Amino acid sequence: MSRELDLIAQYLPQIWQGFLTTLWMTAAIIAMATPIALLLALARGTRFGFIVAIYVNFVRAMPALIILYFTFYALPRFGLVLSPIKAALIGLTGVAVAYLSEDIRGGLQAVNKGQRQAAAALGLPFWRFARRILIPQAIPMIMPNYMTSVMLTVQGTSLASLVAVTELSAATSRAVSITQDAFGFLFLGAALYLVVNAACRFCQMLFERRTAARWHLVRTGRT
Repeated sequence: MSRELDLIAQYLPQIWQGFLTTLWMTAAIIAMATPIALLLALARGTRFGFIVAIYVNFVRAMPALIILYFTFYALPRFGLVLSPIKAALIGLTGVAVAYLSEDIRGGLQAVNKGQRQAAAALGLPFWRFARRILIPQAIPMIMPNYMTSVMLTVQGTSLASLVAVTELSAATSRAVSITQDAFGFLFLGAALYLVVNAACRFCQMLFERRTAARWHLVRTGRT
């Protein structure tokens, strides 16, 4: 046991750095993917919806690893050479956009269609209707699936290790291969992933409680 603790202490800085890489990669992917996914979800109801549907269904049908390999190995053949971290961010963001857009679209479609009819009767432009009425009402219905996709994105960053990005799973695997001590390092890596996903779940619970309390006040006429 003391040997395992000594080994973990020796490789802890590298694992911690990999953990930080996982965190900022996840934050960057979600920050880039969310606004794009929102636009695509809104565009599904326009004349360009079939183009969006082709992209979304194609990406969802492909393994994320294939998308990642394409950005890292195939794009250079077209003259676009990317560093491992940029290739990972672009590939994983493209995957996240497809899944998040479907999460958002489901929430938007759950809003009462009478809202759209009322906005059309008032001559309210679609984008203003979406910003002021549709999106605020859809957010509570979007959030559960959205947070699930966020947690899957945290796990999906482990694929970046296959294009030479040293994130948490890569740092853990490297320590295991060098020390031949799998249990301690794998347990540590799993615990760190669990902490991140537990934090995401906690944020979701706080949001749902706050939203439920707000709707209760609205229904009782206190706001």
